Amino acid sequence: MWSWLSVALSGFISISASESNQKKQAAAFKTLSMLMLVVMLWSQGVALGLSAWWITLGLLISLLADNLYIFKKQKKLCFASYIAGQLCYSTSFWTQLSGEIVWWLPAMLLAIGIVVFFLMLPKIDKLLFPVVIMGMMLLQLNWAAGEVWLFSDTLASLVGFIGTLTLTLSAGLLAVHDYRHPIAYGRYIISGSYLLAHSLITATLII
Repeated sequence: MWSWLSVALSGFISISASESNQKKQAAAFKTLSMLMLVVMLWSQGVALGLSAWWITLGLLISLLADNLYIFKKQKKLCFASYIAGQLCYSTSFWTQLSGEIVWWLPAMLLAIGIVVFFLMLPKIDKLLFPVVIMGMMLLQLNWAAGEVWLFSDTLASLVGFIGTLTLTLSAGLLAVHDYRHPIAYGRYIISGSYLLAHSLITATLII
């Protein structure tokens, strides 16, 4: 319990520092939050499988992307790192599957994604290509996590699925907030939901 509260507190300090344009402090506490998730994952005292390695790699790559974003450096590398982090997360879910694929789930997610895309199109017209790429990556991430939930039907898998959906919501809000028009308390909402998403995805192997 205290570990999760520490992650949340560190994340809040990072967001507040970013709002105050204290970039070094923001990066330091963002790094602390993500590394605490890694430590929590590997300090359970039980043997962890391949999924844990993929989630760890996803956390570390996402950490790189976060720091590049905070300092506004290497935008292409930053975007590629976010994509790579999402790919690592999705791989951690795909490796847990061994049964038949439920095809109605990706069809439903794709339909929802298309509707949301066209609703947001007037707001993201200049970001069409990166939005499509990230949207496709997030779609298959949600699909993978959803498949695991349907296959295992456990609380942990449901938490992971909610985590991937939260990550998708955070990415959509970020695109609108940064490149179209600011959202009230947007930085707190976006960064808070982003950290929550990573925490929930990590929690799939902890709870």
